[in-house]
Amino acid sequence: MTQSISPDDAQYAFNVVKAICDQVGPGVPASTQERERAEYIKKELSAHLGPENVVMEEFTLAPGTLLNTYPGVACMLLAVLLNIFGGCFGWISPWIPALLAFLFSLFMPVSFIVEFLLSREALDWLFPKKTSINVIGKLRHPGSTDIKRLLIISGHHDSAPENTWIRFLGFGFYIFSGVFFIGAVLITVMCLFQLLGGVFSNQALIDLGTIGWVVLVFPIIPAMIYALFLTRGKKNGGVVPGAADNLSACGVVVAMSRYLAQNPSDIPADMEVCFITFGSEEVGLRGSRRYVARHLDELRRLDVRVLNYEIIAYPEISILEKEVNGTVKCTPEVVKSAMAAAQRAGVPHKIGAGGLGAGSDAAPFLWAGLKATTLQGFKTPEQFLAFYHQDRDTPDVLTIEPLMNVMKLTLEWIRARGE
Repeated sequence: MTQSISPDDAQYAFNVVKAICDQVGPGVPASTQERERAEYIKKELSAHLGPENVVMEEFTLAPGTLLNTYPGVACMLLAVLLNIFGGCFGWISPWIPALLAFLFSLFMPVSFIVEFLLSREALDWLFPKKTSINVIGKLRHPGSTDIKRLLIISGHHDSAPENTWIRFLGFGFYIFSGVFFIGAVLITVMCLFQLLGGVFSNQALIDLGTIGWVVLVFPIIPAMIYALFLTRGKKNGGVVPGAADNLSACGVVVAMSRYLAQNPSDIPADMEVCFITFGSEEVGLRGSRRYVARHLDELRRLDVRVLNYEIIAYPEISILEKEVNGTVKCTPEVVKSAMAAAQRAGVPHKIGAGGLGAGSDAAPFLWAGLKATTLQGFKTPEQFLAFYHQDRDTPDVLTIEPLMNVMKLTLEWIRARGE
């Protein structure tokens, strides 16, 4: 008789989330608490898969690139001061302070685009290095030796620092974010005008590009305040438990390992299933990037397919067709296979696209030309404003139904070889 996912399986996934929140608590990237969360997951995976089939892989990263906004704010401030007072340095040509102001003004928008929107590592060399960790478990059909395809199900076990402005402004976060974008771009544009005016001795351009009191008061100073206090609660693991984002995914990964260890015949004979929780997703997908780089040859050889999970807190499951703020296209083949699995499992689902701020651990696989998509159960803006990157992201925001839906979809996907 064919087995299926039961409410008890989903309850176990929830229990994993609650245990980590209760016993360890929050775990921002590269913190001691993040490692403790990983060790708990390793213990659970080992209980189901056997300790010989579970490993932890350490990697280095610079979490301050995205967690520390002080350098960016300092560059904004220097750009503004040089723009306003650059003409006071009578002993040097005025285009020199204007050039410095323009260069400083570029740091914030460039770092935002490259590090946040595109999740690249262009500026990491400027920040101190720390260590994080990935947890990897494997399971095959009994007796299988000739593995032709690898299926990965994954999530991330780190939690985010608290977003100050969502916490205190609610919907006003969207408005304040717009003010920041306008202010940061305005500084750069005005510094560029001033530089061009100095180079071409054009006083009209210099005057146009010199920051006055009106734009200084709004939007420039509010933009700097936004960036300066964007996040809080980063010490001792932080203050955000991350039950939904993204221990919900970790709970499902562990629960699927338990189910498949008890029902290994659900794994096709020539396939291996890999259960992974990545570290340091909240600082530019560093854990998944390191995993892909380390295992790329094997992943290509085994025709890997990845079903990544990112926030499982709403019954209708979004199957993402785009990742990293909409800049990367998920593999159509995997998107279709996930849709077909959802239909067979009777799971409510829809096609979704990663919006602004949405980048998950499927992206590094896609960048490498591998096949992947992400499943997400998250209702915006309601749940975004209710608990996203907040100390309110506790097990209380989770219910059994979304966890069970993702597990049912995943089981059908594995049975069908990810096709």
